[in-house]
Amino acid sequence: MTENYLNHRKPSYRLLLISAFALLSLLNFSCKKDAPKKSNLTGISAFSLTGHDAVVFAIDQNALTISNVDSLPFNTSPAALIAKFTSVNNSAVTVNSVAQVSGTTPNNFAQTVTYQTTAEDGVTVRSYAVKVNIAKVDPKTVAWKQLTANGGYGPYRTLTAGVLNNKFFAFGTQGVNTGTFSSNDGITWTTVTATDNNAAVVPVAERQTAVFGFKNKVWLLGGHVPGAGFSFSYVTNSVWSSADGITWTATPRVVTPVGDNIWEGRERIGATVFQDKLWVIGGNRYPSFGNVNSNGVPLNDVWSSADGAAWTKVTAAAQFTARSNPSVLTHKNKLYVIGGKNASNTLLDEIWTSADGATWTQLTVATKFTGRWGHQVVSFNNNLFLIGGRTADGIQNDLWVSEDDGVNWTKITAGDPRVLPGTFTGRAYFSAFVHQSAIWIIGGEFQDANGYTYRNDTWKGSLVK
Repeated sequence: MTENYLNHRKPSYRLLLISAFALLSLLNFSCKKDAPKKSNLTGISAFSLTGHDAVVFAIDQNALTISNVDSLPFNTSPAALIAKFTSVNNSAVTVNSVAQVSGTTPNNFAQTVTYQTTAEDGVTVRSYAVKVNIAKVDPKTVAWKQLTANGGYGPYRTLTAGVLNNKFFAFGTQGVNTGTFSSNDGITWTTVTATDNNAAVVPVAERQTAVFGFKNKVWLLGGHVPGAGFSFSYVTNSVWSSADGITWTATPRVVTPVGDNIWEGRERIGATVFQDKLWVIGGNRYPSFGNVNSNGVPLNDVWSSADGAAWTKVTAAAQFTARSNPSVLTHKNKLYVIGGKNASNTLLDEIWTSADGATWTQLTVATKFTGRWGHQVVSFNNNLFLIGGRTADGIQNDLWVSEDDGVNWTKITAGDPRVLPGTFTGRAYFSAFVHQSAIWIIGGEFQDANGYTYRNDTWKGSLVK
C-alpha cells in the first residue's frame, strides 16, 4: 500500500518542480522588465566663471554655444579660468577627454573650448563651443582729436565755453571787443546777437566765469568790465542768465554790498553747481591799474544761491588760503578747490574738499601734481583729469589723472592710453567740460617770449569702448 501511494504521488512532485521553475522564470522576467532605463538627457544648463560671477554667459541650446555678453575686464588672463556649470541629469562633462569638476577644473580660454557632455546611457553626447570674451581695449583709453584748429571766431583773451540744451556756446571778450557764438558740433560756429535787459551786448565783461545747465540756463558771473570813454573799468557782481544764449537777464550791480545779500564785485570767480545750487567760491578783486593780465587780491569767501539772484554767504573765509584761478568743481558729491596762486605768488598743489561749502578739509595728497594756476580739472569716468595751466616753468600742455579722488596724481606720458597728442598746445584760462561721454577743451591763452597768443580751437577726448 505504501509503495502504491508513493508511486501515486511522484507526478505531483514533478509538477511542483515545474511550477516552481516557471514561477522563478516569471519573477526574473518581471524584475528585468521593471529595471529603470539610463537617461539619454544631457547638456549644460548654467555656466559662469569663478571670480567673474557678475558676467552673464548666454547658452544657445540650438547652436550649442556658450559666450559672455559683457566682456571680462581688460588684461584678464584667459590661461587658467575656472568654470562653474550645471549639467543636465548629472551628465559627465569633459574637455579634451579630461573630466571636468564644476568650480575646480581650470582651462585655457585663449581660444574656443569645447565642453562635451555625455548622458547616463553613455551614448548620447552634446558638445558646446565655449568662447570667453575679454575686453581688448584698455577702458582708460581716451581718444583725443582736434576737431578744429580755428573755430572762425576771435580769438579772444577771455573765452568761456560749454553746452546748453545740446548746443555749444562760446563767449569771447578782449576789451570792448566781444562776441557770442553757437555751434551744433563744436566745429562750425555761428555768430549770435546776444543782448541783456539793459540793451547791453553780451558778454559784457572779461575774466568772467560761465556755468552751464543750472536751472536749464547758462550763467555768466561777475568779471572785469572794460572802461569806455572817460569811465574807468571795474569788477562787477552782476549775474547774467539766459535760457537760449540770445536773450539775457542781468542782475543789478551792487557797488557797495551791505550785509550778506550779495558778494562784492570780482573777476576770475570759481563757480560750480552743487546740491542744486549755484556756488561762487573766491575770485579776485580789481587788479592793479585795471590790468586784465594781472590778478587782484584773491578771496576765499563762499556763497550759494538757489536761483542765481538771492545769495547766501556760506562762509566769509574758508579754511583754505585765498588764491587766484584754482580749479573749482563738483566731484562725487563734494566741492573741490584744486591748486591756484596765493597772494604771495606761490603756486599751490593743494586740494581742499567740502560736503557743505562751510567746512573745508585739506586732502592729504600722497603723489602731487606740479603747483599751478589757470588750469582746469574735470570729473570724468570717476577720475579727476587736470589739464594745462601755468606753472613756474610757464604755460603747460600736460595732463594729470587721479584715480582715487585726488590722493595720488599721475602725469600722463607717452605709452599711457590717455595721453594728449603732441600737437596739443599749452594753454591757461581755457574751458574744459564733459559732454556726451567726452572731455571737451576749447580756447585758452598762451604766453612766451613773444607775448600773448589766444586759442580758438576745439579738442575732444572720448573714452574708447
